[in-house]
Amino acid sequence: MRRIAFALMVAGCAAALAAGALGLAGWMGQAGAAHIQSNDDGQRDTLGAYTLLSFPSHNKDFIVRDGASGANLLLGPARLEWSSFPGAKGNSIIAAHRDTHFRMLKDVRRGELITLERGGRVYEYRIADLEIVRATDKRFYQQTSDAVLTLVTCYPFYYFGPAPKRFIVRAELLDTKS
Repeated sequence: MRRIAFALMVAGCAAALAAGALGLAGWMGQAGAAHIQSNDDGQRDTLGAYTLLSFPSHNKDFIVRDGASGANLLLGPARLEWSSFPGAKGNSIIAAHRDTHFRMLKDVRRGELITLERGGRVYEYRIADLEIVRATDKRFYQQTSDAVLTLVTCYPFYYFGPAPKRFIVRAELLDTKS
């Protein structure tokens, strides 16, 4: 009985360490990118290859990398490289992990604003739809004729192991500011 209790304690500590390491990697990835994006005067520089994703209603900002590789997703949200750039016609798809950066998506609502800043331009989107779909459902990955933003994360938000579903946020482009 003591061996089982000890094994369970070791497994629990290992899981806690792994979760802490993932959270730390994500925080460091965002902090490092935020440091890169500011110039010597402390003014925000154009983000270069990065995009700034903001949720004004939730006071959340994320640096988005291009290319949703495993390494990029550890550091924060990432735009699927074959999807459209923010503000362009088509479907701009950004994914992130549900247990780090995109956990906050559980609190977003239809009608809220999302802004994307890239290359000195600001694109304003309004959330039009929230859906929970099977992981095999690829409808939201299709290109569109209008400029839309699709945010994707795994679902349920509090789930141990590979999640069976996806939480989709679909937003429509409202305005572009330079």
